[in-house]
Amino acid sequence: MIRTEASTFGKPLYILNPGDHFATAEDCVLATIAGSCIVVCLFDIVRGIGGMGHFIVPGSVNTVGIYSDAIAQHGILNLEYLIGELVKLGGDRRFLRAKIFGAGYIAGVPYVENATIDSNIRFMFEYFTLERIAVERSDLGGEFRRKLYFFPKTGYVYRKVLRHNENESEFIRLEKEYIDRTFRNKEFQGKVMLFE
Repeated sequence: MIRTEASTFGKPLYILNPGDHFATAEDCVLATIAGSCIVVCLFDIVRGIGGMGHFIVPGSVNTVGIYSDAIAQHGILNLEYLIGELVKLGGDRRFLRAKIFGAGYIAGVPYVENATIDSNIRFMFEYFTLERIAVERSDLGGEFRRKLYFFPKTGYVYRKVLRHNENESEFIRLEKEYIDRTFRNKEFQGKVMLFE
């Protein structure tokens, strides 16, 4: 993650790379580019605390339910880390809202097939339904990337579609490296612990 004060928004800007998650109570902007990964923007509508996570679930999740699926544990852990950071800042799960983006353009990674992308999308909706967190907006799928600017104080997200994906080659490289690493290490996930 990179932090800079040189932002056109007049606020500090945090740029998240694939695999990053970050939560804050600061009046700032969180930014990233979503390709085949999923970007989750979570915010507490009462306290003005928000966070962003950029990740992928490494494979196709089975249909028996995400809490009994080994592959889904990676996604659950990523979301629980992000929620945990929000709670540490004073956020309340009851007031969390989500906006989700990505699961689109596949950056030359042959084993991330449409079934995995579709599975990632299904995982997201199943997770938020089971956790009773409302998804206020979703923009998923498609053959393009999305540049996202998230304002955690308000929950506002500005999204720009990137149809000329090669112009964002650094993020394409970073996402490919993250996906390669995640799929290579998917057997080393750990346990999921759920809290009420």
